Amino acid sequence: MKKAIAILITALLSCNAFAQKATLQTNKTTVSYKIGNGSPQSWSLNAALNPDILETTASCVTFMSDIDTIKVNIDELWGSFDFDIVAPDGKSYPTRILRKPSNALDNPNPKLLKISPSGLMSREQAEFDINALIYNLNQVHPDIFSVCDQAVLMRAVNTAISNLPDSISIVDLYLITAPIVAMIGDGHTNLSFPMSKFVTPDQKRMPMHVNVLADKSMTCRRSYDSLIPKGAKIVSINGKSSEEILDTMLPFCSGERQHFRLSRVEGSFTLLFRLLFPADEYAVVYRPTGEKKTLTVTLPALTGDEMANHMPQLGDAPAANYSYTIDEANNVAIMDFRSFAGADKMAAFANSMFAELKSKNIGNLIIDLRENGGGNSAVGDTLLRYISPVPFNQMPKCLVKITPTTLRLMGGGDISEGIYFYEFQPEEFIKPLSAEEGHYNGNVILLTSNHTFSSAGSFSWAFKECGIGLVIGEETGGMNVCYGDILFYYLPISNMLCTISYKRFWQMNADESEVHGTLPDIEVPAADAMKTAYKKLRK
Repeated sequence: MKKAIAILITALLSCNAFAQKATLQTNKTTVSYKIGNGSPQSWSLNAALNPDILETTASCVTFMSDIDTIKVNIDELWGSFDFDIVAPDGKSYPTRILRKPSNALDNPNPKLLKISPSGLMSREQAEFDINALIYNLNQVHPDIFSVCDQAVLMRAVNTAISNLPDSISIVDLYLITAPIVAMIGDGHTNLSFPMSKFVTPDQKRMPMHVNVLADKSMTCRRSYDSLIPKGAKIVSINGKSSEEILDTMLPFCSGERQHFRLSRVEGSFTLLFRLLFPADEYAVVYRPTGEKKTLTVTLPALTGDEMANHMPQLGDAPAANYSYTIDEANNVAIMDFRSFAGADKMAAFANSMFAELKSKNIGNLIIDLRENGGGNSAVGDTLLRYISPVPFNQMPKCLVKITPTTLRLMGGGDISEGIYFYEFQPEEFIKPLSAEEGHYNGNVILLTSNHTFSSAGSFSWAFKECGIGLVIGEETGGMNVCYGDILFYYLPISNMLCTISYKRFWQMNADESEVHGTLPDIEVPAADAMKTAYKKLRK
């Protein structure tokens, strides 16, 4: 009797490009397989599964029977190879080898990425996006559980997933997911509103912009045909009190402290109101400044184009990153500092400004950071050299977390994976300029608000720690111990953007047990800070 001849089939995957389906013959009810050069493992024939799937991260798999062998090489992730195991009675058992990535959350199945023409995501897709987001947050962020306990945060994740409907829009997925990201308690780690999926040319919104104050009150900034006076206190909208409205919006805004999160609500108020409290018209109860009696006006819902024709303009073109004016009559210069951008331009700007102050003998400088949300801290270093009386370092301690995910989001880099801690000693601090180099020795006052954040927060902290001058206004939104330096992560299926911190900073002399923003020497509402500064200078 002739010996059975083993058949060897090597499949270089090309989406199963076989003219005829491969088979593995066997005289038994079990066969075996091995991954790469590993040891053989048993495989039972199961008629209930069609096909019976072997999932593996390996590229090479071999199936073996008592009389036959199939060796398969799968080069691509999520590639597969189908074949039949044929038993002695002639019955075929469909079998599939599926090559999966070692981490499916970073390498999703391409089939899963396709959203239906309706724009709705399936439950499976939404669950995948949530799991991928939490995984990548934990891979990049130094500690997503430093503010919110693990059990509390992960319970919120489980609840969100368990309540997912069979299909969901990207905007509704944002409603579910953004509050989870905000629970981390880091103003730099934030899920961005999916504007392109929500705002349309014909969508109508409430024609009123508001200022949100730290005491959970709101005032009118501008309204439809100026029907509500600027500065009037908003009591309620469509029967919901201002506090109730803000409490509903707060969970969607990331931040270390409530006063900063409220400032973020202000920036997103119109969109969030449309999302959370949709209506065709808005009955607004308000109280004009200085009045006790409330008034009511009904505003129509308007499209963006309609609002442009009915809303008063807020002012001129956006302010420059930094500029200054001189009030010679009061011997004061005012630096309007809106953004820590343009590090390459600050040196020339500061040199020019302080040279003019010296030539005109201007003895007082007010630096206004009330509308500054941060940027590049190097901009602050340049300015601090002109005004600090002592050496400084805005962030003398820093922890950096580098993982494979971090490197992928960074697009590579020279740094290796690991946890790094850097600490600058006083002798390594940045030295201020000398008088000959242009150091300014006049009085300096800094104006802050709850909106002052990130690099603006670290600048204001260094300003106070170095004893440069008075701080007037509100506690900053940026904390003395904080996370920062963000990477951009896009959820794999919905493509929503999440910014994630990968560093933790300790500012000058910061005490881990007393985390807070820069506390003003003279605490007044941000709107009154400039008036208070002038009053102080006159004294």
